[in-house]
Amino acid sequence: MNSVRSPLVLVVDDENPIRQMERRILEKAGYRVIEAPGGVEGVAILKDGKPLDLLIADLDMPELGGDEMVRQIRAARPDLKVLYVTAHIDRLLDVRKMLWEGEAFLDKPFTAKGLLEAVALLLYGTLSAGKS
Repeated sequence: MNSVRSPLVLVVDDENPIRQMERRILEKAGYRVIEAPGGVEGVAILKDGKPLDLLIADLDMPELGGDEMVRQIRAARPDLKVLYVTAHIDRLLDVRKMLWEGEAFLDKPFTAKGLLEAVALLLYGTLSAGKS
């Protein structure tokens, strides 16, 4: 039995087709995935104590957007790596003049390769997953 667990990724996006696409891409690449349909649900999952390795957050969501969700999560999980996915990168840069260490963004629309490269860079510091 393999003792190294694959990274656990939380995908938070209010658009179900986008969440499903991200899940399929990530699971095919060997990641474990949890989904949340919005920021409120994402915060609840994180407060539940799940051992997450990465949060993929849509920036523009009703009720609680990705940036505010991450602010709430940072109190308990300052080390959590975050990939913001947005079609409005200019809004992210208006709100956040600088990204924290362990944060990145991916502009929509993106390719499967683009998503996997961004995830690998955040998790492993290289373009390919840390698998031998």
